Amino acid sequence: MHRFADFVINNPILITFFIFILVVLAIFPASKISTDFDLENFYPKSDPTVQSYRLLEDEFGRDDNVIMVGYKRDSLFTVHQLRELKAIIDSIKTIPNVADVQSIWSAEEMINNNGTLKFDSFLDVDSLESNLKEARSRITSDSFTEGFLINKEANTTAFFLEIDEENNTYASRNDIITELNIILADYPNTDFKITGIPYFRNQYVNILNEEVIFYISFSSVLIILLLWYLYRSISGIFIPMLIVWFTVLFTVAAITLTGGYLEIMSSTIAPILLCVGVADSIHMISKFDDAVQNGMKQRKAILEMMLTLGSATFLTSITTAIGFGTLITSSVVPMKRFGIYTALGVLIAYTITILFLPAILKITNIKKVFKENGGKLYPWIGDKLLSLSGFNKKHYRKISYITLGISLLIALGIFKLQVNGRVFDDVSRDSVLIQDSNFFSENLAPAFPLEFVIDTNEPEGITNPDFIQRIEDFQKYLLSFPEIQRATSFSTLLKELHEVMSPDEASVSALPNDQSLIAQYLLLLEITDNSILENVTDFDYQKLRVAAQTEDAGSKRINEIKGSVQSYINENFENETVTITGSTILSANLVGKMVYSLASSIGLAFICISILMAFLFKDFKMVLISLIPNIMPLVVVAGIMGFLGVDIKPSTAVIFTIAFGIAVDDTIHYLARLRIELKRGLNIEDALEITTQKTGRAIIITSMILLIGFGTLITSEFTSTTLMGILISSTIFVAVIADLVVLPSLFYWLKPTLKDVIKVQD
Repeated sequence: MHRFADFVINNPILITFFIFILVVLAIFPASKISTDFDLENFYPKSDPTVQSYRLLEDEFGRDDNVIMVGYKRDSLFTVHQLRELKAIIDSIKTIPNVADVQSIWSAEEMINNNGTLKFDSFLDVDSLESNLKEARSRITSDSFTEGFLINKEANTTAFFLEIDEENNTYASRNDIITELNIILADYPNTDFKITGIPYFRNQYVNILNEEVIFYISFSSVLIILLLWYLYRSISGIFIPMLIVWFTVLFTVAAITLTGGYLEIMSSTIAPILLCVGVADSIHMISKFDDAVQNGMKQRKAILEMMLTLGSATFLTSITTAIGFGTLITSSVVPMKRFGIYTALGVLIAYTITILFLPAILKITNIKKVFKENGGKLYPWIGDKLLSLSGFNKKHYRKISYITLGISLLIALGIFKLQVNGRVFDDVSRDSVLIQDSNFFSENLAPAFPLEFVIDTNEPEGITNPDFIQRIEDFQKYLLSFPEIQRATSFSTLLKELHEVMSPDEASVSALPNDQSLIAQYLLLLEITDNSILENVTDFDYQKLRVAAQTEDAGSKRINEIKGSVQSYINENFENETVTITGSTILSANLVGKMVYSLASSIGLAFICISILMAFLFKDFKMVLISLIPNIMPLVVVAGIMGFLGVDIKPSTAVIFTIAFGIAVDDTIHYLARLRIELKRGLNIEDALEITTQKTGRAIIITSMILLIGFGTLITSEFTSTTLMGILISSTIFVAVIADLVVLPSLFYWLKPTLKDVIKVQD
């Protein structure tokens, strides 16, 4: 390390020039970063959940490529209202990459034409006035239109934009939504409601992009103001901020160059690195100022900073990177990417700090970053920490018992925690997106698909009357759940066809009970030009699709429904293969996978860091002392979440990984400084006093910066981001208490063997 430090100090211009060249080269790839949100991409391609969804897609098409637009009128069935709707539909059909538009104007009814089947439109432009009342009656009683394209009262309608599957990308969806809004703007007296998974994805990404830029900017401004208040020097602002901006730039460039993009989780990387990068530089600047204050010349102070805190900061960076890096074991792809890129960003932050900070200090010939005639908060913190050190020494037993006891009591809230997340969980319940989605649930049917592909395992297996009756019973069973409001399948089609073609028999039995008659009905459907069969069965009539629509009830409830449905399937479809899938199932499964992946990765991180601590300190008590302050914040926040009823979901579960990385940082900085003071020959009491005052000041300053950085997230439009801001800020607060109050008290209480600690070389 000494040789490396000499090289940096002797070649500051070369190092600074090299870093700025890299900055220039990184700007272009960083500017090309893209954002996307696709549930399928959360899983490995070989995942059974994805394979099930692929089965649905291959046989019947995707269920997530439709944008839904609805509105309400006192009465839709007037000539003016229907002609206006047709004009809107005709305009929307001209939008590029819109493959089709379904509406009551495209809906068709079955007609028995002297024993042959034909499909005619419910609505006809030429006979609209004369046919209005009859058309309304027929269209509101049709199983495939009522609750889908129109409600029973005929005062709410919806039309569905089907996006071309080959061009179902973020960019094309954005263009479609833009064109759609332009068309709808020509009807200012109509309150259009827009929803659907592709619409939500794009609106989510657009808000996400805006918020990422906003929070980086807003956090940077607040951190700059705090640094100015603390240091009252340009260098105290300029150096830390350059380091974090370079870190974010290089990390975003690395994401782009490796084929990555911003998504739900990786969008939080920038705020995390903003805070972590500043923390590294603050600790090293504090050491530099302490060395100067102790009478060292600038060069020697820089060398002291690099030799003492260079190793400590490297250790904190490694442990933080381990904390995030353990996410690589996750089966959830975005979580894995988040872990890899955040760990990479943490190491980039350290590399820039250890190179750029000493180089810029040498080039600018800065004598001291903190100005004595500047802010009063910096020395005030030091004085208060000195008093705190005396308090710890005097009351260490009480502090240990009380803090551990309170932590255990709060930890009881963990037993109240529930794993639960919604498809639209990140968005506030009061947002326009959720209100529009609720409009469909309240007036038509929910926008969330729950799909079943039932394979009879033999060609023409769906023509078996017993099987059809079981499908009909299955649909009724699905509708017994209050969250499921609509379910259709081949049996729905067959029942309607039976009523049209054989009304006398249908009055006795709603479904045909003769296999040859079912085969005849299929033949009638085949020779028409209508494609309705493609939506409910496959080419050789072996597989059947049941399409249900459910509320965004949350993963806990959806998985409960799935479990009940699976039991029903096991009992009633013993000889068939049934696949439960759809975007709703993808989301519900994802929540569980993400949460348990995070739990296992945090456990793995604890094991790795425990091994590292054992290797460094070679004393079990030291391992215990070092881990307790890192466990406490996680346990306390988890307990508070349980008592407040905050569910564990991807957005809140990731908090523990972030918080763990931050908490470990402060603990290792404290222990590293303590080790340095012990090696200088101080006794444990004096070493703890100096460490609490000097390193404690850096811990408090970095924690204030972290609180500002993550505290700004509270203003987010996303509920999950707001919760992240609140919970991480709470964790940081508890971590400061754990490191500056509990940690030194544990030293006094447990009295670890420190001779091995003193022998460990930097």
